[in-house]
Amino acid sequence: MKFDDFMEEIGENSIEAETIRQIARMVADIVRRRKMLGLTQDQVAKKAGLSQAQVARLENSSQIPRVDTLIKVAIALGMYIHLNATEEEAATLNQVAHV
Repeated sequence: MKFDDFMEEIGENSIEAETIRQIARMVADIVRRRKMLGLTQDQVAKKAGLSQAQVARLENSSQIPRVDTLIKVAIALGMYIHLNATEEEAATLNQVAHV
């Protein structure tokens, strides 16, 4: 199934679609960082305690990665995963703080 067909099937604005978009952004950042550092998948895998095949699967997005796999690879690349409030949530929190 093509990605666009899948997104249409689950609903473009569904929580599932947003989950996939956020994972895709994290994976893209990880791949960009690995390449910027000039590391191979195998080198990253060894630093992360994973197999090269696991890193390859993460990078080619053949399946939704486990959170611990994302974190291990991020740490191996000198990155960390940080959670931020959405702009809408941040605005709401800001309004509450000023009441």
